[in-house]
Amino acid sequence: MVSYVRGPSYKSVKAFNKISALRAYSPFLAVWGAAAGIAVLTFGEHVPLIRNTFLRHIPVVGDHYVYNPDPEDIPV
Repeated sequence: MVSYVRGPSYKSVKAFNKISALRAYSPFLAVWGAAAGIAVLTFGEHVPLIRNTFLRHIPVVGDHYVYNPDPEDIPV
């Protein structure tokens, strides 16, 4: 037969506070934050503010983002 409980059964959770929850989710938040930052820089590559502020200052590939047109292409 089924044994019924007279009242609610309460259980305490030992490690359920803000610090342990943050510690548990921090690897996921770091990975998703890095992916979001890379996506913003990738899709905002043609925006002059992003290009001049962030992308030009990358040590190895920063010269790729410097705008240096030919003199023939500049209107007089």
